[in-house]
Amino acid sequence: MVRLPRLILCLFLVAAFADAAPAGAGQVTVEICENEVPRTGSWPATTLAATESFQEDAFGLFELPQKYISTGVRADRAFPTLVRASATVTLPAGKHRLLLRSRGAARLMVAGRVVLETPFDQPRQFAVGNAGELPVEEQNAFLDLGPGYRFAPPGNREVWGEVEFAGGAGVPVVLETLLGGIEPKSKKPFRPELGETVVAIALAGTAEWKLLAPSGAGLPYTDQAWAAYTAERRLRFDAMDTAARAARRTEHAGYWNRRRDAATAWLASTPHEPVPALPAGYPEFNAIDRFLGARIARVVADYEPVKQKGGVDYHREIKPILEAHCYSCHQGTKVKGELRLDDLAAALKGGAGDGPAIVPFKPDESPLLKRITHTDPEEVMPAKGDRLPAADIALLRRWIAEGARWPEFSSEGLKLTPLTDDLAFLRRVTLDTIGLTPAEPDVNAFLADRSPDRRTRVIDRLLADPRWADHQMGYWLDVLAENPNLINPTLNNTGPFRWWLYESIKDNKPLDLFVTELIRLEGSERFGGPAGFGVATQNDVPLAAKGIILSSAFLGVEMKCARCHDAPTHESKQIELFQIAAMLATKPIKVPVTSSVALEHLRVGGREPMIQVTLSPGTTVPPAWPFAKFCDAATAATLAENPQSTRDTLAAAITAPQNERFAQVMANRIWQRFMGRGIVALVGDWEKSTVTHPELLRWLARELVRSGYDMKAVARLILTSHAYQRATDATLTETGPLFAAPAPRRIQAEQLVDSYFAATGKPFVLEQVNLDLDSVRTIDNALDLGRASRAWMLASTSNERDRPSLMLPRIQAVAEVMEVFGWRGARPDAASGVRDVGANVLQPALLSNGTMMTWLTRLSDDHGLTQFALETQPLDQFIDRLFLRLFTRPPTAEERTFYAKSLRPGYEQRVVKLNADPTPPPARRKFVAWSNHMKSEANSLRLEEEAAARRGDTPTTRLDPDWRRRFEDVVWALLNAPEWAYVL
Repeated sequence: MVRLPRLILCLFLVAAFADAAPAGAGQVTVEICENEVPRTGSWPATTLAATESFQEDAFGLFELPQKYISTGVRADRAFPTLVRASATVTLPAGKHRLLLRSRGAARLMVAGRVVLETPFDQPRQFAVGNAGELPVEEQNAFLDLGPGYRFAPPGNREVWGEVEFAGGAGVPVVLETLLGGIEPKSKKPFRPELGETVVAIALAGTAEWKLLAPSGAGLPYTDQAWAAYTAERRLRFDAMDTAARAARRTEHAGYWNRRRDAATAWLASTPHEPVPALPAGYPEFNAIDRFLGARIARVVADYEPVKQKGGVDYHREIKPILEAHCYSCHQGTKVKGELRLDDLAAALKGGAGDGPAIVPFKPDESPLLKRITHTDPEEVMPAKGDRLPAADIALLRRWIAEGARWPEFSSEGLKLTPLTDDLAFLRRVTLDTIGLTPAEPDVNAFLADRSPDRRTRVIDRLLADPRWADHQMGYWLDVLAENPNLINPTLNNTGPFRWWLYESIKDNKPLDLFVTELIRLEGSERFGGPAGFGVATQNDVPLAAKGIILSSAFLGVEMKCARCHDAPTHESKQIELFQIAAMLATKPIKVPVTSSVALEHLRVGGREPMIQVTLSPGTTVPPAWPFAKFCDAATAATLAENPQSTRDTLAAAITAPQNERFAQVMANRIWQRFMGRGIVALVGDWEKSTVTHPELLRWLARELVRSGYDMKAVARLILTSHAYQRATDATLTETGPLFAAPAPRRIQAEQLVDSYFAATGKPFVLEQVNLDLDSVRTIDNALDLGRASRAWMLASTSNERDRPSLMLPRIQAVAEVMEVFGWRGARPDAASGVRDVGANVLQPALLSNGTMMTWLTRLSDDHGLTQFALETQPLDQFIDRLFLRLFTRPPTAEERTFYAKSLRPGYEQRVVKLNADPTPPPARRKFVAWSNHMKSEANSLRLEEEAAARRGDTPTTRLDPDWRRRFEDVVWALLNAPEWAYVL
């Protein structure tokens, strides 16, 4: 931060300049100029033509509308870009103080003359070479222009001066600034951030600073007023960006309308999936309940004879043995010795040379038993690891002797639970759609609605809520392995394509368009476009890594092993993965030595190796679509918008209506999100799983195609079904494959954190997700992911040496809670979207004693429960409302009595009358960033911030201290209740 000298300028500005006003009355015109901007640290010699423009109310800039290309994906602006804000300003006569603040070089012109200017030689240019050695002490010289003054945020430069105005008619005012300047030595661009690019004014004889506006002094320029101003403007920018994306999609409407026509034609030309009749006694809200009811009724009827006979239970006793010892080699479509043991028909058929693996009623003639009891180490199974215990062998023998009864489904979980109660439904569906517990007004509105379709009305409202996108984000960031790194992204990191993903979900893009945009890899690589998905730094074949993700995410084909050799337990071959990689690369790809396994290392010992290498290192693989079984290449070519592009043909092959696998995989993913398990349990690996309800899945997939690939349309079908709305069975550890009763589901990390803050009303205030606050590093070396408002917006804050001065203690306090509930700050590889994290000892430890819980239970002035406690209401009502806010249910009589005992003493006297506003005046805090993190004072400052985070905010003085502490204990107990860990 550089302190520039005060400028005293006496400019007698008269009405003669008014005719040159560049903007309309009452508005500031903001123009974005991307063409012919000098890259040499100088201002353009002539006025540049604008490529975009919009209107503002004042000279207060902090953000620009996004730039979109193609069908509406974020793209980079030019480096650098010039931003010009201009207006005709009317001021009273007098000598007024003006403040110019900017991130990049800026100048302020009044009546054609430069009156204030910030320089091009930014301190960040020196910090690049000094590797964090800028002194923290220089922050002692921050500009302070009096009481109420808003101190400059990190990375902003500022200058002020006195300017005398003659009064009368308005005068033209022009502000120019440069974004994303070029680092002189490396010639690489800096991040194109506005920071706070502001012109503020203090009128003669006043001390209050306000944003300069066409009418003169506008909005007060204070911390509180600026926060309100930026919040309102962000809503405007969001609307502008949404409209811009829609306009871009409209430009391609002709093609996508043809795609919709092709889907309609395919549906008409292929057999529809008939909806079965509903068995007597089974409930029905929609067609889903008919499919499930018919299947459950068949299973019940088929299982009765088996149930009468008793004996060994396959699902409870035999299947766990096979899963533990046999499935690694004998499950799925590609198996050792051609023997499958995860399917009855396949087991009875047997493998190569041995005949049936199981001979019912004849254990001694069953090859399965012979192999697990063999004494020859070359013949015994399993080939590796410990031999089966004697008890397991005896159980298998008994099972075969009894006839090897192998029902398709377990006898458990066949009984349907009744419809869940209204408030339990409301909590469940709100958590499942927007990722939050219901707010008290929403609970009251739902209870007041007596219409028979009120559940459907709630579902429709929630599906239209923009927070739907927030809840979807954590899932898709896992599935697509977004893995940005804030500093020095050098090891298999991606670009931050999260903003394209968020905007796609928020716009409810059709899933075929969503996948097409992802595969095209267009837009910004560093600032939120799908091009960031294509990045995998220090990876010998980055696009092969992306092929693995795409095949699992959208086709249910697991290809991870095929990166270096043919998959041993899957059908995937290495050449197929490299063909996809070549399609993404739009050119042939050579197989590097580092992506192969040497053949001489495979044939060790007498056994035939499980791994096969059929693609030699150095082989050049051309682009080709390898999955003709899903969709033939010719069909894909006819559907592609640009058939010459292998990326377009790849996208068309995956998303074509003829590719039923894509629609079924997506329908299955949506189903799993709401129902607790997939119709295909392994949502990203269909070879290792079975389709438990094939007719239902086909019907759902066709409904997805019929809706125009609308994810919310399928979500609505599921949410409005009786199956979804059934009461949970607390005795179940997981939902059964027949979906007769849902089991309690473990809450996701993002749901828990977001709901804690929303339910308590504690503001979600963390550091900026950025280790380079003052922008000293170029865009390839540092990211700014903004300030998080929801948990999904966080990312790993680790750096290459985990330097303590670069820790972000508030983010870390939240991240450590999320991590023990399954969240990953770093995603070097994709996850299926199903997080396998059960209960562990760290969960209650962090929730009971962690820093985040201190914030949630400390009743500070900004805490929502502080405001709640200040309301006038009887204690019983207070407790009832508290439970509704936290649990979406009333307390039991026992709970009400217990907590009333804690809160009744002093309840009527809890509010303390204050004579003064408890809000402290703004204070200028020093900052730590990459530019100064190596200095000893930076470490000290960071340690102070960590200690402050652990202490939490100062308790409010508006509540009696003794009563407040007892209420904090109550809040702590309620937030640690076990029901927070589940979606019930």
